[in-house]
Amino acid sequence: MDVIKGEKMTPVFDEPPNPTNVDDTLQRIKSNDQTLSEVNLNNIKNIPIPTLKDFAKAMEKNTHVKKFSLAATRSNDPIAVAMSEMLRVNKTLQSLNLESNFITSAGAAALVDALRDNDTLTEIKIDNQRQQLGTSVEMQMAKMLEDNTSIVKFGYHFCQQGPRARASAAITKNNDLSKNTSSLTTEHNHTRSGLWVHVCLRVGWLGLTSD
Repeated sequence: MDVIKGEKMTPVFDEPPNPTNVDDTLQRIKSNDQTLSEVNLNNIKNIPIPTLKDFAKAMEKNTHVKKFSLAATRSNDPIAVAMSEMLRVNKTLQSLNLESNFITSAGAAALVDALRDNDTLTEIKIDNQRQQLGTSVEMQMAKMLEDNTSIVKFGYHFCQQGPRARASAAITKNNDLSKNTSSLTTEHNHTRSGLWVHVCLRVGWLGLTSD
């Protein structure tokens, strides 16, 4: 039986300096390097916006990268829009991390809209932006999660109880579907996957996980 409990959140900026070679990684994505399955650009704050857009564009045709992380890279709405366009055509990416950036409600709405038609991505993190995304976007997130059956992990701080409850129920449903349709090995892995659904409280942030 799933038990929801609080957890202490670890800030992205506590991570060590990122040694990733940005230019080399971009070229490997463009060349569809089959040995590159994970891209980690977290905490690299000096990547120009046009370069970040190039990453999104290159990912449109890439068939090997399964995990892409852009946390704390000063990514903004144009990057969110570029990533949403990528999500409409990429059929390989399974995990996307855009947390701790400068994405507003407009950029988040673009991502949510793209995820309605994406059945490949299983986890996405978009929490800890510079400003709250608002009730309207949270309602769109909840509706998207109810319609999308592939996302089993969703990282965002919900400040409204209604959308938060709907999102939590949808994620639980998707995890159950995933366990029911997977092999025994995959099923074992998914039974311990966390529900990255959060609620915004007056006293601070409370993270909710499911074990």
